[in-house]
Amino acid sequence: MAPTPGPADPLHRPEGGVRIVADVGGTNARFATLGASPRALERIEVMASADHPRLEDAIVAYIRRWGIADVAGVCLAVAGPAEQDVVQFPNSPWSFSKAALSRSLGAPLVVVNDFTAQALCIDLLRDDELSWVGRPRPAGAGYRAVIGPGTGLGVAVQAPGGEVVPSEGGHMAFAPTNEHEIELLRALHGRYGRVSIERVLSGPGLENLHWANVRLATGDLAPAQLLAPEVAALARSGDALARRSVEDFFDILAEFAGDVALMVWATGGVFLSGGVPARLMDFFDGARFRARFEDKGRFREFAGSVPIAWITAEYPGLLGCAAALAGAHAEGRAVS
Repeated sequence: MAPTPGPADPLHRPEGGVRIVADVGGTNARFATLGASPRALERIEVMASADHPRLEDAIVAYIRRWGIADVAGVCLAVAGPAEQDVVQFPNSPWSFSKAALSRSLGAPLVVVNDFTAQALCIDLLRDDELSWVGRPRPAGAGYRAVIGPGTGLGVAVQAPGGEVVPSEGGHMAFAPTNEHEIELLRALHGRYGRVSIERVLSGPGLENLHWANVRLATGDLAPAQLLAPEVAALARSGDALARRSVEDFFDILAEFAGDVALMVWATGGVFLSGGVPARLMDFFDGARFRARFEDKGRFREFAGSVPIAWITAEYPGLLGCAAALAGAHAEGRAVS
């Protein structure tokens, strides 16, 4: 149980000046404090979620480690639905009550979905923090889609006016587009029943793709399950099935991103992020990705006009959280 704030406790002074932002995923929680502007991230620290029984324990450890005496506000970007008071993480054992956490910290609390934060960060990014795929660039206002494979698969949509629609689009069904992907689905359906797109587009998803490819190639009905870093290392060593699995990952990501672009008419662009593809970019083929993205039959021309960019900023979730916290302050509201 976290200590109850008291007069001598560093959490006790809600009228203080330090604003904390945190991007909380299924594997890691990234923390920072804000300086004079939303881009001024200070005291950046990455914690393994498994090192702390509860999210509150991680926040308290961060505050104490940096000797923060005055907490003016906190924004959390969480990998899961954020609308209800009780927030549960689909890919982590953590859960918390927003109202109880705000009381415990003695500070206003803003909680957003992690891909809401990814969408909010886009307008804060420098030109060198976006890597464009192909020639199209955004022209004027339009809907944006943000997609990112990590421990899970995040999806969000931003309207031209700035409003972000969070989603659990990663739990949509995997929709194969060729015979090889149909065989992958068959193999994974035997293992999981319903196969969501997250089952193939995430860290565990890369592991599932390799498992299925080995099964299809060897006939072994129960092949060993390798971890994602092991699959990537094998691919770099020249292993054909591991390489095929990484190619499948990028192909399916391109196809899914194109589907999302159609779904929301993303003339403002599709923005890709996530820790898994970031660690596989030496395998990325931009021309192949665009071809898969644009293969939309009668809507090929539209898909060809949609800008695609990788978000290359180191801490986009923290930047988006900073934007959310600034927006809440400007509107005079605090979620608590």
